[in-house]
Amino acid sequence: MAALEVSELSHSFGSLDVLSDISLRVGQGEFVSIVGPSGSGKSTLFHLVGGLLKPTAGKISIGGEDAVGRRGLIGYMPQAPALMPWRTIEDNVVLARELGGVRKKEARGLAREWLSKVGLDGFARSYPHQLSGGMQQRVAFLRALLADKELICLDEPFSALDAMLRAEMHRWLLDIWEQNRRSILFVTHSIEEALLLSDSVYVFTRRPATVLERVEVPFDRPRRDEVVDDPTFIRLRRRLTDLLTASPR
Repeated sequence: MAALEVSELSHSFGSLDVLSDISLRVGQGEFVSIVGPSGSGKSTLFHLVGGLLKPTAGKISIGGEDAVGRRGLIGYMPQAPALMPWRTIEDNVVLARELGGVRKKEARGLAREWLSKVGLDGFARSYPHQLSGGMQQRVAFLRALLADKELICLDEPFSALDAMLRAEMHRWLLDIWEQNRRSILFVTHSIEEALLLSDSVYVFTRRPATVLERVEVPFDRPRRDEVVDDPTFIRLRRRLTDLLTASPR
């Protein structure tokens, strides 16, 4: 059973066609990325998967069940951390658990356990403005992780970070994901990022977006930074670059 199955999905905003006949799959425990030109509807796809929008046509199933228009089935991390400034770090982390009816004491205990695992031990009672950008991103991912959903959607979570911090976050994300193995759908503009993190990559065309190609990433896990120097990695990066360059308008 797939964590996510999208079949022949299309969506329009009035006369503006955004997605056209999109089909993709995220298996249990898979890390799948989407790359495509700016404005190609990648974030719209997330809104459809998350139930915030209903598609013009097509099907969405999560865990084998119809998910069209149904909210609360995924963990979600947006581009910006979107932490609530009036809540402490532990209270931000446990928000989804609280909304799900888990007792606050129990949820906070879980938050502190995971904050320690992700290198934020001692920051449970801090507030978002007291943390660096990278630390805030860790909190946002942890909030998505502790939503306790099989599928987590990550929408360009590292796009605003500088190159060094972005590389650090890649290592951190892979380490945490290796321990947990949730199913992840990841949107990025970075081909190298997609290849470094993913099991497979879907290449979208320009709007209205279709799937131009699905590319398998053949590297073993655990995966480390040195893979970017592998000749196969370099060939795949060139392949994806060529596909995006040739993407039909």
